Amino acid sequence: MSKKEALALKIFVGVVLVATLLFGSYYYASYKSEANEVADLINKGNAYMENACYAEAIECYERALEHEAGNEKLQSAIVKAYMLMADGYGQSDEALLCYQNALAINPNNKTAYWSIANIYESRGDEDTMLEVLHQGFDDTQDESMNAKVFAIEEERERIRAEEEARIAEEEAKRAEEEARVAKLEPLKELFEAKDYDALKDKIREEDYVAFAEEVIGDNSYYSGDYDTDGKREGYGIALYENGYYYYGQFHEDEREGHGVWMRAVYSDTSSIGSFIYDGEWKDDKPNGQGTAKSSYFKDRISASDFATKEISGNYTDGLEDGTMTLTGVKRGGEKRSFKYNAKAGIAEKSSSEDSGVKGQYIIAQTDDKSESLTSDGSKRGIEGFVEE
Repeated sequence: MSKKEALALKIFVGVVLVATLLFGSYYYASYKSEANEVADLINKGNAYMENACYAEAIECYERALEHEAGNEKLQSAIVKAYMLMADGYGQSDEALLCYQNALAINPNNKTAYWSIANIYESRGDEDTMLEVLHQGFDDTQDESMNAKVFAIEEERERIRAEEEARIAEEEAKRAEEEARVAKLEPLKELFEAKDYDALKDKIREEDYVAFAEEVIGDNSYYSGDYDTDGKREGYGIALYENGYYYYGQFHEDEREGHGVWMRAVYSDTSSIGSFIYDGEWKDDKPNGQGTAKSSYFKDRISASDFATKEISGNYTDGLEDGTMTLTGVKRGGEKRSFKYNAKAGIAEKSSSEDSGVKGQYIIAQTDDKSESLTSDGSKRGIEGFVEE
């Protein structure tokens, strides 16, 4: 090797050594500077955490994470900061955002899912709450989330079934009511026409007898006018227990004004064929002037009995009260008329003569005293309003 070649080699080696030293020094300095920056950011973040400055802490941790992507400890620190910051926001949208940011970093955070679900539950947004719990279960496999979803959906199903049953029941009741109204309408027309003979025949029909037997207790079927509150008001027809029909005026859901009270179906052994009261009403009872007419089957009474009997006068709560006039027509056609006084349904004794009937006393006599009207002291009044 010549001296020139040896000198050139020495120069080349020297350059390489210098370059290597310079690059190593630069690399070491850079590495040491980046590590210091990350450590400094973490320390600052920790300090902010201690002073509850969570937003600043998150900023520091995220900057550190830029240098150390995938650092689980830094990710956990950011999640913790978001969770603590959310606690200070209560049930607000800011709290929701914090929990959602925490989940973006750690989808397995059960607490964040529960917190979000609780916020929506407190707002009454059950649908969104269920969506959150569904997603939470998918991500965390937390069975308690699944259990709550199941319980809520089961309760919803129960409520839905109850609502469907209620609607079905209401529809059935509406259909029944429409059928009853349709059943009462023909009778209303006969009442309006005062065609009582046709009316008697109608309500004695088999289907109307069965219809009347459906009414039990204080219940009643009605067709007619209503006020704005849904109470019976104006004219209408109603069917009551034991086959009594009323056609007339109503006020505030009660019979008041003028009305007709009628029954034409009795037991097969009864001699009475029909009863009709035509008069005034108040407080849902016969109150005021009126006439009660009873008709009997002629083949079930004796020749001396009345085939028809009308009693006119004042009634108080359905009981005879005042001077009453009884006009009767016997089976043979003879007509008799009597006047007597009654108080609270009890007829007053008008003569001390022997009535000729044990346990009864005379309450009225014909002008020639050939016949007497007697009573045993029982209350007298409108059928359906006299206590047995």
